[in-house]
Amino acid sequence: MRRFAYWLFPIIAIFVAVFIVVLMIEVNPVAPAIGQDIALDETPKPLLSEESSSGWIKNFNISHEKEYFYPVNEVTIALDDNESHTKAQQYHLVVPLKDSYEFFCLKQELKNSNLPYLLNQEGEGMTALIDSADHTKLTTLVAKLKTYQISATLSSFKED
Repeated sequence: MRRFAYWLFPIIAIFVAVFIVVLMIEVNPVAPAIGQDIALDETPKPLLSEESSSGWIKNFNISHEKEYFYPVNEVTIALDDNESHTKAQQYHLVVPLKDSYEFFCLKQELKNSNLPYLLNQEGEGMTALIDSADHTKLTTLVAKLKTYQISATLSSFKED
């Protein structure tokens, strides 16, 4: 039995080493040499002029067939359409809430008008902030809140 145990551990170590070598070869097969691809493409390529700049997609397609990918981290597109776009006017509605009933009424009206809100709680008082570009929705909301005797302040939004 001692003789068997004496040879058992070295045999297991050899089998594990062979297994690891075979596994490493299977996981990392030999890649084709880069020099062979360069030797096949020894024809000089002309530089792209501004007139033929529409062919850049073809160059990407050819490189994709060779299984080479360009490392792109960020793509920026600048469009100059010679038009000045006016930013939509943003409006800001502030609703100070005194109790939970006012908050419940406000929440129901906001649910009906599909307006998002932000609730700030400072001590005992709560304030609901509602930002929107639709002035008519906000004015109808102010009118509905007045039926519940809730005061609201509507102003144009100013970024700080």
